[in-house]
Amino acid sequence: MPGKVYRTAIYCRLSREDGDKVESNSIASQRAICEDYIARHDDLEIVCEPFVDDGYSGVSFNRPNFKKLEDAIRKGAIDCIVVKDLSRFSRNYIDGGRYLEKIFPQLGIRFIAVNDAYDSLTGDPQSDSFVIPFKNLINDSYCKDISMKIRSSLEVKQKNGEFVGAFAPYGYKKSPDNKNQLIVDGAVSEYVQMIFAMYKDGFSIGRIAARLNQMGVLSPMEYKHSAGVKFDTVFKTGDTAKWTYKAVQRILTNEVYIGVLAQGKRGTPNYKVRVVQPKDETEWVKVEGAHESLVSYEDFMAVKTMMKRDMRCSPDQDEAHLFSGFLFCGDCQQSMTRKTVPSKTKKYIYYVCSTNKHSRTCSPHSISAKEVEEKVFRAIHDQIELVVNLEKALEMIERLPSQNRKAFNYEAQIAKLEEEIERYQKLKLRLYEDLSDGIIDKSEYFEFRNSYTKIIEEKQEALLRVKKEMKQSVTTGATERNWVTLFKQYENIEELNRRVLMALVDRILIYEDHAIEIVFKYKDEYQQTLEYVLGYADELAVAG
Repeated sequence: MPGKVYRTAIYCRLSREDGDKVESNSIASQRAICEDYIARHDDLEIVCEPFVDDGYSGVSFNRPNFKKLEDAIRKGAIDCIVVKDLSRFSRNYIDGGRYLEKIFPQLGIRFIAVNDAYDSLTGDPQSDSFVIPFKNLINDSYCKDISMKIRSSLEVKQKNGEFVGAFAPYGYKKSPDNKNQLIVDGAVSEYVQMIFAMYKDGFSIGRIAARLNQMGVLSPMEYKHSAGVKFDTVFKTGDTAKWTYKAVQRILTNEVYIGVLAQGKRGTPNYKVRVVQPKDETEWVKVEGAHESLVSYEDFMAVKTMMKRDMRCSPDQDEAHLFSGFLFCGDCQQSMTRKTVPSKTKKYIYYVCSTNKHSRTCSPHSISAKEVEEKVFRAIHDQIELVVNLEKALEMIERLPSQNRKAFNYEAQIAKLEEEIERYQKLKLRLYEDLSDGIIDKSEYFEFRNSYTKIIEEKQEALLRVKKEMKQSVTTGATERNWVTLFKQYENIEELNRRVLMALVDRILIYEDHAIEIVFKYKDEYQQTLEYVLGYADELAVAG
């Protein structure tokens, strides 16, 4: 009486982690080995096409054709599986063992691994209980080792400022000579610069997106498609991906456009868990000057600051008003609200404290738009003149004999800023204790916390600028001070506009009795440079 003939299926798997064994582990090679084995055994009969998972890791069983294989088993279509070796079936020690020792025996499935000489029907249970788990453990360890090597290789590349992403950010492309180097994509880089310029001019993010769509500019996704890149995203809502608020916002907040390569933002916890999760920003790998920038550091930081503020436009306007996002009440620190008052054939524009408008807990601080514009314009002119004179004094210092010249002490500036940041961080941490002890109430807690957070952010930005300036110091002792150049370029302005405000002004405080305080950018750098110049007061008096 003839023996049982098993309805047999071949299973093949291949992934990139197989390294230099791709040739011997190819799908065609696996299939040929399995078919040859089956042809030499009369009790095996192939009843379906091979189940193939090409490009899937052996760490997880979440593979599409393995799922189909399981369905065929449940339906009773097959009762024998043949693989080239155990590593093609699984590289997961625990899950692989569960299938071989529990699931397959319970379902009456015969399992054969040709190159490992393993057959669950004829094997020695005592020997297999030791050998098979050991082989599975070796396969698991191999996968772990490969995973660690890949991770280490990527981390080294990231720390060296090499781009390891699949797709270059919009505005850049991969160098044809080095796929890990980003170069400017001249076809679309101008649109990145236009987005920043429009935002600086007062256009809202939504209006920028609408304008790009009106101009027929391809969105980042559609541009990739036009270049033949196979790419898809969850942000696409129609047949053609348009510019959206999110698309523009991602560009305005991406440090890549100032030459900073920030990588390692997402990853998997380990080689067995394939779910990609976001990482904390402290774990990102950031490298400055990794590639050519498309916008200046100063413009990027100005945009970053303004994006945190209320920049809403009325529905019938394309651009924000001149002082939108800049005016604040000097007493309650809340934003000033623009108010239009009609009078016969004319309209008068005033600014009033938003707190007063909504709750009357602060005075109006009412002031006309015309008065604000005139005072701010004069103040900016005066500040530019001070900076120009300061630069002249620095040039005189540089002409002094070297033995009379003191080095511009960047280390002291950095130490001072770091000390101040630490002090305010400690103050911020103590706030909760003060709230718990009843020293401050809830409203005071949030007021102090927001205030300390803002100061810390300002000091951190100043620290970055000083460190950047220190790097740009030339060997002669003369210094390339970008902030001085920034003020000087507006030396001959004849009218006030948002670009000037974005470049030079942090905020404008309105007090009662029409008093105005302008908080200029780079105030720390200005004060430190002034102190440095005053240290040469006697020498400059003699030289003058």
